[in-house]
Order: sequence, then C-alpha cells, then structure tokens
Amino acid sequence: MATEKSPQKRRPGRPSTKKAGTTRKDLLEAAIELFGELGFAGASLSQIANLAGTDIGLTRYYFGSKETLWRAAIDHLADMLASELVQIVDREFASSTERMKAVIRWFIQMSARHPQLSRIIVLDGNDEGTRGQYVTERLVGPFYNLMDGLIAGAQLEGTTVDAEPRTIFFMITHGGSFPMALPVLTNKFPGGDISQPGNLEKHAEAIINLVFSGS
Repeated sequence: MATEKSPQKRRPGRPSTKKAGTTRKDLLEAAIELFGELGFAGASLSQIANLAGTDIGLTRYYFGSKETLWRAAIDHLADMLASELVQIVDREFASSTERMKAVIRWFIQMSARHPQLSRIIVLDGNDEGTRGQYVTERLVGPFYNLMDGLIAGAQLEGTTVDAEPRTIFFMITHGGSFPMALPVLTNKFPGGDISQPGNLEKHAEAIINLVFSGS
C-alpha cells in the first residue's frame, strides 16, 4: 500500500505564486485606505497588514519599508485613476467645453468612489519634503496638466468664468471632492446624503455651473 505524502511546506513569509498578486493588491488597497485616514505618520505597517488580512512579515517581504509601501500605494492609486480617466478623455466631443464637463462629472463620481485621494493630498500633499513632491508629481500634477489644456480650450471658446486656470482647477478639485472626502461633516447640513447618486449628480452640475458662464 502506497503511503500518502504529506503536503510540502511553504517557506514562512513567502506566499504561493497563485496568492502573491492578490496579497500584494490587498496590501496596496489597505495602504491607500489607512494613509488616507491617518496620513503617512499615523499609519503603521502592522495596521496595514491587519486590514489586508495578512501579517507584517509579508508586508515587509513585498515592500520592505513604510516609505516604499506609501509610494507603491500612491502609484497604484494614480495608475488606477489614469486608466479610468483615459476612457473619458479619448471619447469624441463637440468641443473642449463638453470634454471638460465630462471630465468634471467623472472627477466628482470618482471622488465619491475614492475619497482617500483627497484625504491623502491634504494629509501629505502639503509636506515640503519628498512625500509632498511625490503627491504633486503622481496625483495632482498629471490631472492639473490635463485640465490646464481643457481650460485653455474652453476659454478660447468663451465658456468659462474669467479666472486664472489654477483658480478654476482648484474650484473643481477642492469644491468637487471635499464633500465626499468629509461626508460626516457634509451630511450635517441640508442637501441629503452626498453619497447618493442623485445628490452627486446635482453636486457635479452645480460645480459645472460655477465654472462655465451659461454654456
């Protein structure tokens, strides 16, 4: 009679190939959540590992340090948003104004799905060191460059308010996203639950009406 072989033991701290991608993604998503809630200084590797349902050993195996994990989380968030945004920008539109309106609507819907974006920008974007620079380069700068071109096109069409592009950009990004980044505060005032689709649509149209002059 053949003897049953015992299952081969895996080296501690190293995931199987099948599970590796899932574990790494879980850690990135947990990192985005906690860095958005607590900032770089407040979030720990053990907290992130716990939220991801794994251990700190695997966290260090994949990323080494908290700084490396933070940068990887920023990259993961930036790449995810870029893949969404390109699907909007590449559509056919009758004008720069209509393309810009579509991007604003996407931005507000996205801000409700990913409120951590605005929170990370607030918590670490004002840092004068390398983290603030990384937030600028990976999260804010690419969207600013896109919007700057759309704003210039809309201004040539005579549809935007008379303001500097930077002012218009922050009217959209700050005014558009912060109610979703701070839903508890927002919902203390009349207007309904900001997370509800109908209220998000109203919010988007209100921002558009502020930015465009009767177009």
